[in-house]
Amino acid sequence: MIGAPFENWSDVAGASYYTGLGGGELIWLVISIVLCVLAILVGHNHEKKANSK
Repeated sequence: MIGAPFENWSDVAGASYYTGLGGGELIWLVISIVLCVLAILVGHNHEKKANSK
C-alpha cells in the first residue's frame, strides 16, 4: 500500500478484531441475527393479533 505505515494486515493494530481472523465475532454475529429474527417474529405476531380485533 503506497504511503501506508504498514506492509500487511497483520501489522495493523486491532486487525484480529475482524471476523475470520480468529476473533469471537462469529458468535456475536449469530446471536445478533437470532435476536433480530426473534424480534421480527414477535412483532409480526403482535401486529397480527392487534389487527384481528
